[in-house]
Amino acid sequence: MLAITKTAALMGIDGAAVTVEADSSRGLPAFQVVGMGDAGVKEAGDRVKTAVINCGYEYPKGRITINLYPAWIRKKGSHFDFPIAMAILVLSGVLKQEHLGGKAFIGELTLEGRLVPVRGILPMMRGLPDDIKEVYVPLGNMREAYLSSGERNIRVMGIGSLSDAVDHFRKGTGEFYTEETIQGTTKNAMPDFRDVKGQRSAKEAIVTAIAGGHGLLMMGPPGTGKSMLARRIPTILPEMTKEEQLETSVIYSVTGGLSDKMPVITERPFRKLPERVTEAAILGGGKDPVPGEVSKAHNGVLFIDEFLEHPREIIECLRQPMEEKSVLLVRKGERFVFPADFLLVGASNPCKCGYFGDREIMCTCTQSEIDRYRSRLSGPMTDRIDICIELPRIDYASLMSEDTQSTNEMKELVVKAMEIQKERFKGTGIRYNSAMNEAMVREFCPLGRSEEMLMERAYSRYSLSPRKYFRVLKLARTIADVREKENIDERAISSALAYTRFMNDKDDSI
Repeated sequence: MLAITKTAALMGIDGAAVTVEADSSRGLPAFQVVGMGDAGVKEAGDRVKTAVINCGYEYPKGRITINLYPAWIRKKGSHFDFPIAMAILVLSGVLKQEHLGGKAFIGELTLEGRLVPVRGILPMMRGLPDDIKEVYVPLGNMREAYLSSGERNIRVMGIGSLSDAVDHFRKGTGEFYTEETIQGTTKNAMPDFRDVKGQRSAKEAIVTAIAGGHGLLMMGPPGTGKSMLARRIPTILPEMTKEEQLETSVIYSVTGGLSDKMPVITERPFRKLPERVTEAAILGGGKDPVPGEVSKAHNGVLFIDEFLEHPREIIECLRQPMEEKSVLLVRKGERFVFPADFLLVGASNPCKCGYFGDREIMCTCTQSEIDRYRSRLSGPMTDRIDICIELPRIDYASLMSEDTQSTNEMKELVVKAMEIQKERFKGTGIRYNSAMNEAMVREFCPLGRSEEMLMERAYSRYSLSPRKYFRVLKLARTIADVREKENIDERAISSALAYTRFMNDKDDSI
């Protein structure tokens, strides 16, 4: 006798359709799983048998063979328990094969037959075959599964136990999920940029970075407000589109970051890199690769405090995802591509003691110590950080002043600049000035005669690389957009050059 159910496998952050075939034959009692299953899949036999018996159903006698195909896909995880159990119930006569047509099952079973939530529901839902019309998942995954069901017009039902599933097909109990909208977590009260006194130029740089998608590095002595400014960046991030919410939610689904209370990421991620972190934690990896911090920051911000305290190899590993907007990992001949389109924001002291360039406290570092400290940021990495600003010590008058930009004022500038870019890049597939290629730069960043001469002098004065030259123009375009200027003027170019100067440059005159 043969029974067939449908489910999905998880491949990185992608799902793939899998068919479960169950066959019972005469012979000594045995349970065998074939089709490239890992240890968790092979252990399903003991869980399923005990769950079926504990729920009061008869378990088939004889030899049972489970085939998971296509066989070339590696199957891993405990979510195959549910589809295997449903096939076993067909073999034992509890259910009929026609009950399971056009339906898919995902979930892990406990020994008493309860269904418990699993990771990766979103990508697995997207990987199901086109003929699937109904999906049955654990109650804790119900809202998460519903998020992607609308794309395919699939009905979703949350199941509490194996008995509930049987009752549904035999007695018609249970209801499909019908919530029209799904909300994420309630937005907590956020700190306001108004609390950061002074530092107007730093706030302008942050607005420019967010508006145009430009990397930002803030340098300055301790206590100048670098971390305070960074913590407030989420308050001026633009709202996520539905497509961005789904892209980001898939990553958090795989890494276990979603729950029934938060089935979807509705706010742009703001990830702070831990002080001690490995390259694998940043890029992702493992025996069964999972996304790292750069992917968890997809469509959001990756903040690195004490940027230059991190080893050079940790900083350098950010180069590839910043350039490619993705991370490529190869394991056992399989390629895993994780999205990593994030905005890098860093904060650092200017030297080891923290007071190089400070007007009040003398730096105790030697020149060689300063050079060694700053050498952790290589030339190629510097080329990929569009904005580098120095935060001076705040004077008493600025500390007491109420004349400071608020979050609402800064967000308004960001939104206006992004609307300009949205209209500019309509139909091109990009959203930010920083994503322009060279052809787009020539089209959207035309220069007048005086602006052209200024860029020519800067190219020679600063020994700009071609990459840096085009990044300066893209940054100038964003500065002009924030100021609602149609064309790039000398002021925008001068500001862009000031933002992109090398850390060791002290003479900015051109």
